[in-house]
Amino acid sequence: RGFDILMRLVNPRDTVQLVYFAHSYNHDLSNAEEKDHITDYYTKELREIGPVNSDFKIVEYAANMDLAHSIVEYANESSADVFAIAPRATRNPSSITEHILTNVLLTVLLCKN
Repeated sequence: RGFDILMRLVNPRDTVQLVYFAHSYNHDLSNAEEKDHITDYYTKELREIGPVNSDFKIVEYAANMDLAHSIVEYANESSADVFAIAPRATRNPSSITEHILTNVLLTVLLCKN
């Protein structure tokens, strides 16, 4: 749902890079078939509702790094104009969401889904 909502904010000439963060030791990504399944699913979604200049990538982060720091590091090193996140809807933001909102140096769009 969050992806659909965020895509409504995108213009046809925008470039979207959809990123899936996964631990390098994640069992879901341990075999090439599962990685291909995830890539195919999100690539298809982007093709159907994303702008033309869109792509999907999996970013694997090391076991010695946590998810929040990995996302912040990735965002701050990117050349993006805007960084959007769509965390699960909860009454209070998670520590990961709070860390991203306070440490990403770009404009951050938060879409609770």
